Amino acid sequence: MFSRRILQLAVAGATLTTGLGYAVPAAAAVRYDPDSQSGFADAADVRKAFGWSEARLADRAAGLVFSHDFWTQDTYSVSCGKGSFSVEHQRDFGRLELTDRVVRTTRRGAPDGYGQRPRLVGFRIAGPHAGISGTSVPPTVGQPCPEPRGARITRADLVSTTTGWSLHVSFGSTDKILRSGR
Repeated sequence: MFSRRILQLAVAGATLTTGLGYAVPAAAAVRYDPDSQSGFADAADVRKAFGWSEARLADRAAGLVFSHDFWTQDTYSVSCGKGSFSVEHQRDFGRLELTDRVVRTTRRGAPDGYGQRPRLVGFRIAGPHAGISGTSVPPTVGQPCPEPRGARITRADLVSTTTGWSLHVSFGSTDKILRSGR
């Protein structure tokens, strides 16, 4: 026979477990692999980024554009005559427009048939379909210095390099970053 204390603990544990199952929603998160430019953007994250309601996102889902930006930034120590200064140089940069598919599901408990509107769950990102990129020339000996006027670079040493990426979602002229990394 159970003691009263064990029974109280069992009831408390069952209540806590049941409460957690209903009271705490799963945390939404963008899952994205920058190497393959693929993943999944949860509808809750996109709504939050734009400040939209569920209905507004559903109405505008077809007009969203997902993109992947990438860059390499070098820092140089540049000398022009007596003084030296730091120069940030954007070595390469680009933007890939990503293929996405709207993911919808029927609402749990909703009747089948006419008039049922599926709930927007998120966006499956399946890799790039278009893009543009570019490179630029780093500071080199002999190039003009910004100051003093007429001076030339006498020394340019690479100090550091940083690479990065970001996943964007855009609607019209509004662009939001969903994830980024280095």
